[in-house]
This record gives sequence, structure tokens and C-alpha cells, in this order.
Amino acid sequence: MSAKVYRYTGGLTDPVQVWQSLNPSGGAWWFGWSETQMYLPQRLNASLPQTDWQRLSLFNSEAELRLLQHNSSRIILLLTENFTPPSTEWQLCEKYSKFTEAQHILLGDPPQSEGRTSRLIDVAYPTVFDYGIELEPSSDKRHRVVALVRYYYDSIHRLRYIRYAGIDTYSW
Repeated sequence: MSAKVYRYTGGLTDPVQVWQSLNPSGGAWWFGWSETQMYLPQRLNASLPQTDWQRLSLFNSEAELRLLQHNSSRIILLLTENFTPPSTEWQLCEKYSKFTEAQHILLGDPPQSEGRTSRLIDVAYPTVFDYGIELEPSSDKRHRVVALVRYYYDSIHRLRYIRYAGIDTYSW
């Protein structure tokens, strides 16, 4: 299976409408930032905050729609392994024969150390973490929130893209 990157050439400007025009199955997540705001990964609802996005990603297990501000123009890319865009408004611009799956820890309990729990350091973030798990240090259960990602490599094994594929929680 190969990884593909498409570039959007259509007329829609709202990222949610572009995402919906793809008709992806299942729900989606999103995150993004502008010069003044940062939004952590969260479930995609009907709309997004109105801001001048520097970077915005809408994603699920099938694909990631990535909006990038480049100088004065906006670029919209679609990163996917097996999803084919349903219209000619998407042009294939890159293809990678190799990709791997990985996880990035977003949030979690501190690590256990010699049977004891380390101290939990309070850090202030510009938004609330709400991923459906309790993050209380505990000696019997550990919790993690991870981003499921896919690394796209070129023919000489250079990392070209990191595609977000989902958010998951683990307790053990």
C-alpha cells in the first residue's frame, strides 16, 4: 500500500466544507493554530472557530485534510493511504511507497518509578484537555492519550510527512 498527497484546486474556501465534500466515513478530529490562538486536537463538529489559520488539520483513519498558509496563499493538501478523492478538484502531487504507523503521546499520567508514582507537574494550557479519561496519579492504573500517526518516507527513506489518523486513549 502506498501513501499519496493530493492538492486541492477547487473553489471551496471553508475547510469543513472541503472535508465534507470528500464524504469521509466516520467522525473526524481537528487541531490548528493561528498567530493568536492554538487549538489542541478535538472532535470535529459542524463548524470551526473563525480565525486566520496558519495551520489546520482535519483527520480520521482514512485521510488528513491539511490547510497551510504560505506567504499570501492558502494550500490545501489531502494525505491518505487508500482513500481516493471523489472529484477532479484534487490533483495527485506526491506518492510514497513506504509509510509506517506510530503513536505520539499527547497527555498521560507520569511514569512509574520503582513502584512509586512521580510528581505530577501542573502546566497551564490555553485550552482544556477533554479526552474522556481521568488523569489522577494512581498506583494501580496508568492512562495515556495518544495521536495515531503515519510517517510518509520518500525513496531514500527521508521523512516527508507526518499524517494524523486519530486520537485514542489507553489504560493499563
